[in-house]
Amino acid sequence: MRGLFLGLTKVMLGIVVALLLMSLAGVVTVRYFMARLAVQPPKPIFENDTPIRSNPESVTTAALPADSTPAIATASPTPDPSASPEGYEAIIVQPIGMVLREGPGTTFQRAGGIDYNETVIVLEESADQEWMRVRLPDTGQEGWIKSGNTRRLD
Repeated sequence: MRGLFLGLTKVMLGIVVALLLMSLAGVVTVRYFMARLAVQPPKPIFENDTPIRSNPESVTTAALPADSTPAIATASPTPDPSASPEGYEAIIVQPIGMVLREGPGTTFQRAGGIDYNETVIVLEESADQEWMRVRLPDTGQEGWIKSGNTRRLD
């Protein structure tokens, strides 16, 4: 009888140890994958991205090849002087909002942002019709946004 209890005890102890080891292995595996998934991948950099500089005048041309010019020094579209000074009201239709820039081009500094469905006053458009100078009615802040992302209000 004693051998039966000893054998039964060994089997039960073996099962408990096996379940404990499997549980610990599961916890370690879950923690490993959670740690791996918590790290964000690096931000992709595309060839048409321009670096954001805090001071465009600080760009030096010494490091650039002789046949290239810095991206900030490139010519930008010139505003259309015949535009109406009053402008018209429009609403932002870009679902992610818009970046407000200091001039008509991506080389100009960011001056702020405009939310989706926010009303703006369009003051003028660039000569190439790709940029619009707008004013925010709430704050009076002016800047340039990319054309095609607004809908005119009547």
